[in-house]
Amino acid sequence: MKSTDESIDRLYENLTLDPIYVECTMPPHYVRGKMWITRYGSKQGPDDVVYKNADGKMHRIYGPAYISTVYKYEIWYLDNEIHRIGGPAFTHKNLELWYMYGKLHRLDGPAVNGSGIPKEYWIGGQQLSPKFYKKEIERRTRKGLIK
Repeated sequence: MKSTDESIDRLYENLTLDPIYVECTMPPHYVRGKMWITRYGSKQGPDDVVYKNADGKMHRIYGPAYISTVYKYEIWYLDNEIHRIGGPAFTHKNLELWYMYGKLHRLDGPAVNGSGIPKEYWIGGQQLSPKFYKKEIERRTRKGLIK
């Protein structure tokens, strides 16, 4: 059961953030830790949904802030930075990218996971080999930084 505070926060977010319909964009390209967003879509029309806060920054805590209805991808943002806790911040088909505060980051598996591409392990924006990643997770668990 969700806490009352979280329910109130969700309700507040739903009431204050209005969806903005924008021209569709192609999915971003991901190459070795970098994402490039292509702003040209093959279809014209207001098909993508963007949520912005009062400052005009893409922002949404309880759902994706950018939803592409044509190309079927979602991106979670927190104050214009790709960010999500507890799930991938970018999803498209079989590709998942886990971000925290604009940096690739995941402590319970690969931060880049998808079919046809090698898994990549990232902590705080730094790419690690699978062997070193495992050692770092063990170290953090020993020190009580991870439960």
